[in-house]
Amino acid sequence: MRSADTMGDVEDETSARVHRHSRSVVWVETTAGRWAVADVSDFRQFVLNGTSGLLWRSFDGHSTDDAIVERVLDTYPDHPESARADCRALIDELLRLRLLELTDPHPDNEQAADAGMEL
Repeated sequence: MRSADTMGDVEDETSARVHRHSRSVVWVETTAGRWAVADVSDFRQFVLNGTSGLLWRSFDGHSTDDAIVERVLDTYPDHPESARADCRALIDELLRLRLLELTDPHPDNEQAADAGMEL
């Protein structure tokens, strides 16, 4: 565990992260704005709706988590502090479930990494 002096601003570190959908995950938008999400590696299935569905479809591999949360808050402006905390908690849960993965926001670097190369 790092000391408080070496940790930096944890909020800034986490909000600057960029995620994409995990490569083993497939999804489809269903009726009424719901998203059916499945991890094909172990057949787990999830249904996301409302705010969670909007958050899910926003992970493009280029936008920071903070930018995504701000877009969601623009759509749902009531209770911004609790909504911000809920969005961050959902991101953490999607990571814990291995539905999201960290990525490099620069496509050339990500493609090179996928091919086992270094730029």
